[in-house]
Amino acid sequence: MKPIVTTELYDVRYAFGSSESAKSRYNQIKGTFDTGKEYKIFAEPVVTDGGNKITWLTEYDGSIVSISKLSPEDQSNARNLLRVEIQKLLTAAKTYEDTELMEFLYKCIEVPTVENIYLVNANGTQNVVLTQWGFLSDVPGADKGILDKIINAIRVPMPFRVVYIDDESPAPFAEVHFEFEGKKEILKSDADGKLILDDVKVDTFVKAYEIENDEQLNLQTYTCYEHGEYVVKVTKKVDMRFRVINSKNEPMPNELFFFKFNEQEEQLTTDANGMMLLPKIKLDTEVSVFQTIEGKEENVNHFICENDKKEYLIVIQLEEEPVIPPPPVHNMKFKIVDKKSGEIVPNAKVILKYNGKKEEFFSDEFGFVVLENVEPNTKVKVVATGKSQKKKKESTKK
Repeated sequence: MKPIVTTELYDVRYAFGSSESAKSRYNQIKGTFDTGKEYKIFAEPVVTDGGNKITWLTEYDGSIVSISKLSPEDQSNARNLLRVEIQKLLTAAKTYEDTELMEFLYKCIEVPTVENIYLVNANGTQNVVLTQWGFLSDVPGADKGILDKIINAIRVPMPFRVVYIDDESPAPFAEVHFEFEGKKEILKSDADGKLILDDVKVDTFVKAYEIENDEQLNLQTYTCYEHGEYVVKVTKKVDMRFRVINSKNEPMPNELFFFKFNEQEEQLTTDANGMMLLPKIKLDTEVSVFQTIEGKEENVNHFICENDKKEYLIVIQLEEEPVIPPPPVHNMKFKIVDKKSGEIVPNAKVILKYNGKKEEFFSDEFGFVVLENVEPNTKVKVVATGKSQKKKKESTKK
């Protein structure tokens, strides 16, 4: 092994924590890419001085020079060679189909300055070697992504069609989480189920997934290509609309309801039309809806989220109004007798006047007339006419 340079670790920060772990990172790379020798682009670190210095070694034999000291023409050639070697490394990494490995390598091919890139010449054969790889400059205003700029990494937008898992129809306004190049983004599809992940480096591995209850769902991975088109599948979710009415079919505004589903709880209040909207619920989800009255659950309803269901109906029973019994009524019985003799007078014409009404009766064979369903304290005026005389009588039922 041939030493290239010894660097002091000041104004730099190791992307993997302690600089003392640099040797184990190198061994990890060497063990992964030993077959094609792609690992040789990384100098081997030997940590000294309690982690404050690192001596960088290479397996290549020959003259060594930092590309920062080369002529413009030789620097251009060195950049082209660097581009080829890094592309070989990334191509070899893709065969593992491991997004964590790709993210690891992208951190490794960071260097603080151009001075950390070396060219080794041996009998007409040239090789590029990176020292202080995996380190970032902490100098204020220092460039980041040095190698990206040197190898002219191509960055492109990634257009996605977002579709539902079950039928692959477009999924409008669906939320998708992305991870790439060590960062995260959350995007929503448009009304046509499309979205664009901007400014992604070609050959980058990208993760896409949903989040539910703080957990990843439906993880999907992609490699960014220069003219690629991509599809991401998501769980179908629909809005649940609730209409609240009373037992008279009248809308119930300003009613507070609690919703429980998937270990979540929401609160909604009905609008002026008695409507509530619970957005983006996964199909077949069981939703419990209830109100709380004096600490108890009341008006409890259970629903299953269905596709294309217009609305879910909740009926609030009105309190029954107290029934006021009708006033008691009685029958009034009048006996018609002759004024002088006291004998009963059958078939006598009798006129009864009460409550503004006037009714006509004839006494039966026993001289009786019956007025039915009379309220207490009703004053009744009775005018009775016999065969040869007219009799008047007033009576009040108490």
